[in-house]
Amino acid sequence: MSSVIVQHKNGKVFDLDALGYHVKTFAPWGSDWTQSTTSINKYLLLDTSRKVQAKTTTLELNTMASDVTGLQLKFLDLTKVFNGEYDFWVYFADIPYIRWEATVNGAPTFNLIGNSGFGSASIPLYFPKGFAETTHSTGELPTNVPANQYPLGLFGLGTHFPNDGENPSYASFNPSNMRIFNPGSIALRAKGLHGTIIAENGSGFSITNNTNKTSFNYKKGFGTLKLDGYICTVDGNFDFINTNHGHIDIERGWNDFSISGASKVIFDLHFYY
Repeated sequence: MSSVIVQHKNGKVFDLDALGYHVKTFAPWGSDWTQSTTSINKYLLLDTSRKVQAKTTTLELNTMASDVTGLQLKFLDLTKVFNGEYDFWVYFADIPYIRWEATVNGAPTFNLIGNSGFGSASIPLYFPKGFAETTHSTGELPTNVPANQYPLGLFGLGTHFPNDGENPSYASFNPSNMRIFNPGSIALRAKGLHGTIIAENGSGFSITNNTNKTSFNYKKGFGTLKLDGYICTVDGNFDFINTNHGHIDIERGWNDFSISGASKVIFDLHFYY
């Protein structure tokens, strides 16, 4: 199968194939949903809750060395790549646009095949978010450049951006209206997984998502305003008092926004799958 890449959050990148570890099995796809119901009467159940759980899977690989001692050293090196003390990113070399945030959950197992120098390992992985996400965010796109310009190398296979018709862009100067696209499997909720909306050089900032009627207003002037879920910071300082205590949710698919009071607006978003 395609090589698996592990990227630590300090920037170190490990290509398992290049390091001599051949991945046999790695299947992180999908999410772990739970459904809760309440019995109304003898024949009727009411769906009361749907929640995603953290997900687990096992990465299995083979490796070899010239002798048993070399194999044991390769196993030792592998524990430096997969360490449960911190989170890291995992993705396929062939699909670098989608990644999983992971850590080690439980004890890895290492198997030596006699004295041959051949061995295998199983690494139990834990995905705390329960979803994959885009490797890049829309905040990395230049202003007024559509996200589906694949030659930029930011969004590609697996991200499900439309490649015909209207092209979504996520930053605009002096916008009164913006139309953005959420290609992910879930809506971006202020109370859950979400991104950041950045407004620059304005006063009396107002933004409304006409698709779901969520809105946010800021009364005063600012240099840089950032809305991160329910948290508003203005020029580096937390400011909740001068807002309408609102928030913005972004639905799956197209979202239409009305905006005023800012010279530039940027949607800095990851999408989840």
